[in-house]
Amino acid sequence: MKVKTERYINQAKLAVVTALAVGLLVHLFGLVNVMHNNDDIWQLPMGYGTGLSSGRWLLTILGDWMLRSGYGYNLPVLNGVVFLGFIAVSAGFVVDLFRVENRVSAALMGMLFAVFPSVTSVLFFKYTAIPYGIAILLTVLAAWVLERSRLGLLWSAICTAMAMGIYQAYAPITITLFVLLLIQQALKGKANAGQIVKRGLYFCAALIAGVILYFVILKGTLAVYHTALSDYQGVDNMGKLSLGQLPGLLKRTLGSFLKLPIYDYCGLANTLLLKILYLLVWAVSGAMVLYILAAKVRDWKITAGTLVLCALLPFAMNFVVIMCPDTVLYTLMVYAFVLLPCIPLILLECLPENRGKGIRILQKAAGCIAALMVFCYAYGANVNYTSMYYNNRQVENYWNSIVTQVRMTEGFEPDMEWAILGVIEDPMLETGWDYVELYGGNRHTEDLMNQYSRLAWVRNYMGIQIPEASEARAAQLAQTQQVRQMPCWPSQGSIQILENTVVIKFQNLE
Repeated sequence: MKVKTERYINQAKLAVVTALAVGLLVHLFGLVNVMHNNDDIWQLPMGYGTGLSSGRWLLTILGDWMLRSGYGYNLPVLNGVVFLGFIAVSAGFVVDLFRVENRVSAALMGMLFAVFPSVTSVLFFKYTAIPYGIAILLTVLAAWVLERSRLGLLWSAICTAMAMGIYQAYAPITITLFVLLLIQQALKGKANAGQIVKRGLYFCAALIAGVILYFVILKGTLAVYHTALSDYQGVDNMGKLSLGQLPGLLKRTLGSFLKLPIYDYCGLANTLLLKILYLLVWAVSGAMVLYILAAKVRDWKITAGTLVLCALLPFAMNFVVIMCPDTVLYTLMVYAFVLLPCIPLILLECLPENRGKGIRILQKAAGCIAALMVFCYAYGANVNYTSMYYNNRQVENYWNSIVTQVRMTEGFEPDMEWAILGVIEDPMLETGWDYVELYGGNRHTEDLMNQYSRLAWVRNYMGIQIPEASEARAAQLAQTQQVRQMPCWPSQGSIQILENTVVIKFQNLE
């Protein structure tokens, strides 16, 4: 028993080391180059983004502490490396949780955790990478402590509440781990149907306790800070779900999961090879489950229960759809899907000791599929980083050109307000990266130039604070005859001084 325990610990350590080493190599370009998306450029030199008003009470507490203590700077290398450290430790706990004995499986699981698209997406938001890394680790610990501690339910509930207090969309990681643990327990044949049901209820109790604790602390924190939840993307309706919505949400949850081999979902299957690999993951996992049920399980109740649990996996993994019905989902929010390519590797631990040729083929197939997915996601990460690098340079140069022309406009004075009308629609703009299917959190050049934070590029890269006119003033100028007759950017005359205001006309506004 001691030898086996040491083996589990060694494989967990291997997963940590492999995840960190591969993560640093794959994400090196993103770590050592200063690149921004529309949110990241706004959080300079310090910031942690939207906290309590989005229900992230612990993010506000952590973020405020970091700002007060001088550790809240938006640093690509340090923030990124610490975040990858949390990801690596999370992978180690998952390997230990499932008692993975195979060294290759442990190493591949570590790699998958490090290169999964959601990790790349978090690194587009470097200012909040460290808290998000803590949240991911907490979601894994919520399952681990429930299995390893005498006070598991209490500690699990605390971990779940804290993880949701940083970022609610990571809760499906815990849910998926619970479902996979029940499947593994059933397939190993060491428990009867009653024990598995009892274990499932225990897991549900821990989840419910964690969610309740999260909302209790959220209510108290809102009262202490004298604030309320924002209505942005339905945050103020969080936890409120009508029965009429449920069938549609369940259909959407299952549909987006099942379409992975056909349609991309949040950047997870944005190439033909990845679509094929996801199909193979399902095929290999299904073959393993059926073989184990036929070879080891003699209780029809366990067989039926296992099949039901397998059917629940899509809903567990994609539970963010039900949690956030009014939210636009993107890559960062679906990190629970990292466990999907891990399933064949976990199922290997349930196979009978006497394995035939067919099983050996499945075993090798599981490793090859995982390795190919690691390569695909490593490649995709660097495509995204390179795209973001060039998009950033183009935005800097574009705004530099606009500012230069403003300064050359007759009658310009530095204390004048600027009224920027509309969004840039430059027919000459050709970035070369517009065709790239980017992960959520990345942005093309035109998007970056037209987001709320567009003038932050001027402030941070040119050292100029533009005195922007109010929306009311801009709307008033847009209706004047002089502005109506102005051509749109980049035509000559699209920048003029009117009524002691710099007017830059990007679009005709009705």
